[in-house]
Amino acid sequence: MKNLFTKHKLATIAATAITLGLVGSTLVANNTSALVDTPWGPDRKTFTWEDPAPYATFNSITNNPGVGDERNFVQVREVNQQYYQDEVTLEAGKTYEVYIYYHNNADAHDVGKTAIGIADGAAVKSTFPATVKAGERAIVNATLFASDTDPLSVWDGAYLNPSQDLYLRYVPGTATIHNGGALNGQPVGPDYLFGDGALLGYNKFSGLLPGCNEYAGYITYQFFADAPGFNISKSVVGDSTTIKKGDVITFKVRYENTGTMDQTNVVMRDTLPDALQYVAGSSKLYNNNHPDGIAVEDDIIVENGMNIGNYAGGSGWAEVTYQVLVKDSVNCNDKITNNVIVSTDDGNKHASLTLTVTGDNCEKIVDCNTNPDLPECKEVDCETNPDLPECKERNCKTNPEMEGCKELPNTGPLEIILAIIIILGIGGGGYYFYRTKKTLKNVKANVSGKDAKNPKDTKKAEVEETDSKHALPKSKQDTPSQNPKNVIK
Repeated sequence: MKNLFTKHKLATIAATAITLGLVGSTLVANNTSALVDTPWGPDRKTFTWEDPAPYATFNSITNNPGVGDERNFVQVREVNQQYYQDEVTLEAGKTYEVYIYYHNNADAHDVGKTAIGIADGAAVKSTFPATVKAGERAIVNATLFASDTDPLSVWDGAYLNPSQDLYLRYVPGTATIHNGGALNGQPVGPDYLFGDGALLGYNKFSGLLPGCNEYAGYITYQFFADAPGFNISKSVVGDSTTIKKGDVITFKVRYENTGTMDQTNVVMRDTLPDALQYVAGSSKLYNNNHPDGIAVEDDIIVENGMNIGNYAGGSGWAEVTYQVLVKDSVNCNDKITNNVIVSTDDGNKHASLTLTVTGDNCEKIVDCNTNPDLPECKEVDCETNPDLPECKERNCKTNPEMEGCKELPNTGPLEIILAIIIILGIGGGGYYFYRTKKTLKNVKANVSGKDAKNPKDTKKAEVEETDSKHALPKSKQDTPSQNPKNVIK
């Protein structure tokens, strides 16, 4: 991993070399930077500080006393932080600075100022993403190139880790060149830097860059991490969401710019349901410029909505109020949902509000599923709480004088059992009496030889069979034909 260092403050390394940190120069914190896993390239022949290149080439020395390995020449930091780094975490509302180091490695004592050692058409260009997403690593990079260097171009980058979805914006006027010549501190045109390339130089942007540390330098520029954001809400002035037929109620829709970037041409639109009728001329707009409110057109209910203007990031706000009439077509306990949408260049958001129709002739509907703590929804245990008012009204044991309690019969378990026994006794006696009487009648009929039910001879066999089943018991010796005295008459 690369050691961190202050590249704005390069060390004086030899009598013939000058420090590049002309603004408040001091020794670097650590001047041994190693090459790290950044998107650099191409893989090329390298040199050392003691043995530089015999031709023009960019950033190929591996042990520069001031910057370490020159192939790692792009870094970034949060503004006002001391050290540049190969990787930073981006946060909304913060500004970051990119550092791009350049050095023609041609040997100053040999070819550095000759045609073979001068980089012709030397230039730099850089890119960074306009948008980054949370959790997705992004890259800021730069390329150094010329018409006669070997290789013709070299590149490097640094990593950006956004903490949330962000927009990255170049900070105007911050692209600057730093060197030991007359160009030090001069602005670099962003159209060139972020386009086809900005020419380098020493005293002017000529594109001619001799070899030697004396002509080295760096470019810096800044970008800002923007995060769009806004909130909306809808409410009823007075906070009551219960309505009646014929009511005129006032809606309020609030917008707040909670992001770090301005939002322009913010549009607000309400889609009224059929049960509500907009009151013409009732709309008013309140915002930073009109805290007391101004009357506005009735555009909030039209298809394209109302353009409520431009609002600064982090501080802009607006409220629109307007009135609606509750139509007579509504019914008791109707639920009326009203929706509003706010549109910006950074997206849209919706808010809704539900109204409940009530009135003198409307029965109250209690929803115990969503309101279990209502008194109407709680179960009453009268066995453990007999003194509760709702228990006393229906408990004859604790309120024997209550209407309907005196007339109740005292029927306990013993009384019920006794009643069952009596009923069974009466039923059994009656059945026994009936069977006995019938048996006596059949016996008499058998003795007389006549059928009590049917005297005809054709039925005699059937009668005899029936009588034999119901005859009284008799001994083997005594039968009616042998001893008529034993027959019961």
